[in-house]
Amino acid sequence: MIKSTHPEFEKMIAGNTVNSTLELLGFLDGIGVPYTRLGSVLTLNPGMELLDEAAIRSELQHLVSELQMSTLDLEIHRVTQSTNDVVMQRLVERQSTAILCAAEMQTAGKGRRGRQWISPFGRNVYLTYGRFIGRQLSELGGLSLVVGMVVVDVLRAMGLEGVGLKWPNDILLGGGKLGGILLEVRASDDGGIGLVAGVGLNLALNVEESLSIDQPWSAIGSQLEMPRNILLGALGGRIVNAIQAFEDLGFDSFVEKWSEYNLYTGQQVNVIRGSEIISGIDSGVDQEGNLLLQTGAGLEVYNSGEVSVRPFTRT
Repeated sequence: MIKSTHPEFEKMIAGNTVNSTLELLGFLDGIGVPYTRLGSVLTLNPGMELLDEAAIRSELQHLVSELQMSTLDLEIHRVTQSTNDVVMQRLVERQSTAILCAAEMQTAGKGRRGRQWISPFGRNVYLTYGRFIGRQLSELGGLSLVVGMVVVDVLRAMGLEGVGLKWPNDILLGGGKLGGILLEVRASDDGGIGLVAGVGLNLALNVEESLSIDQPWSAIGSQLEMPRNILLGALGGRIVNAIQAFEDLGFDSFVEKWSEYNLYTGQQVNVIRGSEIISGIDSGVDQEGNLLLQTGAGLEVYNSGEVSVRPFTRT
């Protein structure tokens, strides 16, 4: 289901020419879509792979069981504030039992700890999956790591080399942040836990957009071209399956795999907690997904809600 769009814009996506109106021009200019205007006729410029529901659904069906597909709502928004917010609202209102939401653009994309996720139109991945999960809040540690491992699996399978993770939710490529995972949960009155798992990935950013990012960043397009619809479908299907496996088995079955994805395994890192910086060796994670840091004082354990990890620098 395509939402948050303009009917004339959908005609343009289908390859039709449309007549220019102030309303349509305002919509196109507002989202930054390149178009050509000849007299009163508008056409989209070639070269953009816009999200296609049929293509995404086809990829999903190769990965997700018929039972899961029968209960999964797929929503595509041309523009929305945040895919995480859309999915959480659907769960709160009980409009869906499971929902996968993708967007071309986010006007209020969300990063960790309230940061904004830069989300220009039509070039990157903004994807969120949500459903109710049969586990307690205290049992959800490590789930962001599981989602991150799934994302890396998909990217590696599609030919991206050198991609990996930094605890607890960063996807890295060539020393820069390629993407991130944002999990949000909400307990409902009837005891269920609404779980929302959002993924943002940079496929391409221009110079102006990159100026808004306050850390080293990277983009898939620097190494290869990746079809967005196939990528979104593969990510969605693998995340659906991984969260089901997590619900069934917990984090135990994933712990030993973490070192295959963690780019800082065995390396010295800085753990930042408020104004405090603790240096130590990244020694993996425990059964709850907490970071294990070997310091001069011994093996210390850190929760993802408490700290951030950075490459080691001398202070």
